Amino acid sequence: MSAAIDTPLSDTGSRVGMLSTSVEEGHAPASFTSRSEKRPFFMRLLMTMGPGLMVCFADTDGSCLITAADSGSEWRYKLLLLQIILIPILYCAQELSVRLALVRGKGLCALIRQEAGPRWAWIVAVPLLLDCVLALISELNVVGQTLLACWGCPLWVSYTLFALALMLLALTGSYAVAEKVGLAMGILQVFFFATIFMNHPRGSEIWSDLWTFPVTNGNYIKLITANVGAVIMPWMLAYQQTACCEKGLAGAADPDHLLLERIDTAFGSVLTQGVMSAMLMTVAASKLYAGQDISTVDQLVVIFSETLDGELRAKVALSLSICGACIVAAIVVSLCGSWALEEAMGRDPRQGSFQETNGLRERVRSNLKNRPVFYVSFFLTCMSAWALAIFTPTFTVDLTGVWTQFINGLLMPPVVFALWYLASYHLPEGHRLSTCYKWSLFAVFGICSAFCLFSIPIAIEDSLNSQSDAHLS
Repeated sequence: MSAAIDTPLSDTGSRVGMLSTSVEEGHAPASFTSRSEKRPFFMRLLMTMGPGLMVCFADTDGSCLITAADSGSEWRYKLLLLQIILIPILYCAQELSVRLALVRGKGLCALIRQEAGPRWAWIVAVPLLLDCVLALISELNVVGQTLLACWGCPLWVSYTLFALALMLLALTGSYAVAEKVGLAMGILQVFFFATIFMNHPRGSEIWSDLWTFPVTNGNYIKLITANVGAVIMPWMLAYQQTACCEKGLAGAADPDHLLLERIDTAFGSVLTQGVMSAMLMTVAASKLYAGQDISTVDQLVVIFSETLDGELRAKVALSLSICGACIVAAIVVSLCGSWALEEAMGRDPRQGSFQETNGLRERVRSNLKNRPVFYVSFFLTCMSAWALAIFTPTFTVDLTGVWTQFINGLLMPPVVFALWYLASYHLPEGHRLSTCYKWSLFAVFGICSAFCLFSIPIAIEDSLNSQSDAHLS
């Protein structure tokens, strides 16, 4: 893993700031081509990996993990097959981002602005930015609740330190640094693969539940929508497209480079759904909260204390894995929202590369001067999320978990269809989607989108009924 982020290529994009999509369309950077062609395939794969893994780790953030835990507690293994089915769908959506980045060399909103005009760029960018703010609030809350449940740390302390750390990371102006921090934090999630076997799930229960679909139950439908929203997040698709440009891959549209990035994306798609499945199976096999709703970290502490045979072990493991997931997700959403706004405004991110001998203070000053829109947006996103998390605790708690993924599911259609349209009609003939593949993706994305939209009244009705039952009791 470290080889993928410590090579000289990792700094290719960072030398021109955090939005360095300055590659001319259709032409790979000379440094990228010359360095990669001299190395064996496996080394080139490690050099290329990064954007796909970042969004993979961010995809299984704190709210996603709670959603998976809730799915396992309420429906045991009945939503496990959905996690498997979503793997190829997730890969296809992410592959569109990769294809557009490597061929056209632009981020999502920048490409929409160029091909469809500023109005459509704003139509995508504004909801995307709002979704990023909501997602960041959720990450702040899950980190705060985790540290509070495990170690008694006050919420305002964890919120403040988290927000400050994000803003300091942005001031470095280095995509390479952000990627290294994100990958280091995200890899901690693999802990959940081990916990599957510690609870000894029964094969007969898994097999029986795989083929059971209680689609007449409103809560089951809501959790399906939440899981779809937890997998195909709008901000992860937009982030990956710009991040590929950041890493110096923009314009590297030859088959070899496309293959390398597709492998990175495929590995990430399998890994993210593996983590979701691992959390679902761990909680389903526990039986402690069977048939009950899981919405807090305190409940996870109880479950994993039994799984790991000790409360201290559970607190350490959950603190590392959940906080690590939230940190990488916070990096992705905060960058994505600011990138989207800057691209929608038509700002040219090109700026002269700074000398490596310059100090950090000079680098920060240069970045703030040359990139005011990006930094104002980034800081406002962090400060808004911090303020809402502290001063509206009820809203923050309600936003975490299933409802965050439910919102993601509703905002997914415009982003995924924007990618589909661009890849279908605004790529060179050799890279454009084939007719069969194009309409197959249209059908799959249409089914996912329709399911999310048509499940709204069912989910609202089920939520209202749950609230009424709670008041009566």
